[in-house]
Amino acid sequence: MTSHARKKRSRSWEKRSPSSLVGGPVEIYCYIQAEKERDPEAKISVMCRVLGVSRSGFYDWLKRLKGPLRGRAAEDAKLLAEIQTIHRKFKYYGAPRIHRELLAHRHCSGRHKVARLMRIHGIKARRGKIKSRRRNAPPKRRAEVADRVRRQFNRPAPNMLWFTDLTQIRTHQGWLYAAVILEAYNREVVSWAVAAHDTPKTAMTAFADAIKIRRPQPGCVIHSDRGYQFTSFDWLNLAADNGLEPSIGERKNPRDNAVMESWFSSLKSEEIYPNGQPVTREEARSRLFHYIWTYNHERLHSTLGYLSPLEYARINQQLSA
Repeated sequence: MTSHARKKRSRSWEKRSPSSLVGGPVEIYCYIQAEKERDPEAKISVMCRVLGVSRSGFYDWLKRLKGPLRGRAAEDAKLLAEIQTIHRKFKYYGAPRIHRELLAHRHCSGRHKVARLMRIHGIKARRGKIKSRRRNAPPKRRAEVADRVRRQFNRPAPNMLWFTDLTQIRTHQGWLYAAVILEAYNREVVSWAVAAHDTPKTAMTAFADAIKIRRPQPGCVIHSDRGYQFTSFDWLNLAADNGLEPSIGERKNPRDNAVMESWFSSLKSEEIYPNGQPVTREEARSRLFHYIWTYNHERLHSTLGYLSPLEYARINQQLSA
């Protein structure tokens, strides 16, 4: 390596100050150790002086690190192992959800401590970039169908309000179209359906399945955007025949169906984009099924007090019994 290259590499720490590193001396020691591994010719004494820590303190820390862990260091190592185990299963979890998982397993630790260990060891929530698309719908489509929700998305009991929408999942074979019915009470996915082509049948299948599964009482609202699937005579007739009241948001305003939009956003950013484009439609369907099962049974939902949808429903059913 040339002297110019060494000088250029050293700038990453020469321009730093102790205040630029969040945390205490331990995090600075971790940074120095990482820089030394990247550039073996970097001098420990110089880095310690620039970053405002003592050389002897760094070597004492390094000695303790290589020896058997005791006290707080041993506790941190045990906690870190549990954090890594949770993160391997839920790669899209950040510090708040991992902290809640730890509490659920009766591991008492502060959220800030969890966040600190994740930051030191480079553990981050893996989420893909959300891709947006232009939205368009005729403003007068089914003007007689009102918005019965008005962005009041919560309900105190099941089968009072459902959300629905469709999304597209790109595969090497082409698009897979997916329709989902979501319960407002506990944000549970009630039913879903997929198809290789964009037809009203996909949404109708998911809707009919939800009605068979739940058998809601008359007055349940089914809320959607102004997609042609949700303004067709077949859709409105199916709702009317089973006592459901259709509701449609305003044109070009995804916030009117924000709960459903948020669910699809989580699906894409937590499962589809981070794990790569599915090769086949069958793979996309399998991944969608797995995500829905994990979402309903295990994934912690911030709106539900960091409980999974089914756990939230179970606890509230016990409290009301």
